[in-house]
Amino acid sequence: MTTSSATRKQTPSQARSIGSIRRAELSRAAFEAVVLYGLRKTTLEKVGDLAGVSKGVVLHHFKDKGALLEAVFRRSNTLLGDAFVELCKHADNPYERLWAIVVANFFGTIFNRKVCQAWVSLSAEVAHSSQCQRVQAACNARIQSNLCHELKHFLDDEDTQRSAHLLSLLIDGLWVRAGLQAEPLTSANAISDMEYAVLKLLPNDKQSVARHNEARQKMENVASILLGSKAYTNQTFRV
Repeated sequence: MTTSSATRKQTPSQARSIGSIRRAELSRAAFEAVVLYGLRKTTLEKVGDLAGVSKGVVLHHFKDKGALLEAVFRRSNTLLGDAFVELCKHADNPYERLWAIVVANFFGTIFNRKVCQAWVSLSAEVAHSSQCQRVQAACNARIQSNLCHELKHFLDDEDTQRSAHLLSLLIDGLWVRAGLQAEPLTSANAISDMEYAVLKLLPNDKQSVARHNEARQKMENVASILLGSKAYTNQTFRV
């Protein structure tokens, strides 16, 4: 009995789809390896072990550790972007969308000591990788754009741009500090540091402060349900 060629082999589109899924799985495993072992001790073998495949399979999708590093860098930025998208689905006004940005960047599922330490080690490689520089530039532009989109409801054009720039620098700085200091920086403390800066840069009359407080509380509650769920955690990390 013979089988048709359609059942014997995959179509090009099927092969591309399976390849994309495999690359995504390996990118996730590579990110987890960096979180577990640190960048220097992450090897293709360890990535394969976490993904349940051989080193040869890893090499088939990523020609060297540099290509794997780029994939890890993309995944780390994608996690934050996806978290923001999820929270934004439940934000109803500029206050809540602004706090969706803040909470997405610092919610405990992603913002924890191991991940922050991994981020610091990854960031140190940016200067030596043009691919990672492009990924980071795109990430910075996305955060700047997201912040400007909400801050324009509170500030004029010039202050919107400058405030967005300062807040994006603070986000980066808190991640670096959390990865370097001996004492862990909690999610709540990081968000409170952002709140202090937001209220210094934006109108802070009594009514505005109250709306910011309400927006922060709502976004943290939404995050605890969506981003803190076991299903989301298992989808994001296996470590």
